[in-house]
Amino acid sequence: MRNIAFGILIFFGIQAFAQKKPFENVSLDAFLTETQYFSDNPKMLEFVWWLPREFWGVSYAQDSTVSEEDYKELLKMFQNFELFAVTQGEIGHFGGVTYYSREDVIDNLTIHYRGENLMVASEEEISSDFSNFIMIMQPMIANMLGQMGSNIHFILFKSIRGNEVLPINPLDSKNLEITLSEFNKTIELPLSSLLLEKRCPNDDKLYSGKWNYCPIHGENLILN
Repeated sequence: MRNIAFGILIFFGIQAFAQKKPFENVSLDAFLTETQYFSDNPKMLEFVWWLPREFWGVSYAQDSTVSEEDYKELLKMFQNFELFAVTQGEIGHFGGVTYYSREDVIDNLTIHYRGENLMVASEEEISSDFSNFIMIMQPMIANMLGQMGSNIHFILFKSIRGNEVLPINPLDSKNLEITLSEFNKTIELPLSSLLLEKRCPNDDKLYSGKWNYCPIHGENLILN
């Protein structure tokens, strides 16, 4: 009963009093872990990477080679859209992957947020700057991830309700739901990596900024 009570305290304590971490202090590895999703289907290679605006903010804050002008232009470019990088393919008997086309990936992909299935932006809605940006990104991803990287498709989504829905806020209390064929992923926002950790006053152990109570002692957690 004691563990159940603590679990209830943690559940109802999530969200309140959470504070955003400065971008320069965000662990990029932790952030990527929370925004990159792999299917566990042994017969399929399915990968979805959500690239919220905060990704570029963290990159800018931690990479001295990225100029402030480039960062501002990126934010402007994504103003009315949300970016996802997606690949999907069937894994053969000997481990080879037959990758799906961009059109098939788009047909299989659903992004649901704030009561709405987002729509894929048409080519006419995509700026030439964004197209050039993707042309720069694609070979970089291919160099890092090999054949899988060469088959990643960058897809822009829009909302019929505009900025009432977008951008997707990684500090939101609403969940983000991703479906790629039979692969389903629910992202429980906010993202822990963007929040300041909280400390248990009993033993000084750090916990996610999403929590208000220590899961061991039941004490109020303190912002670290």
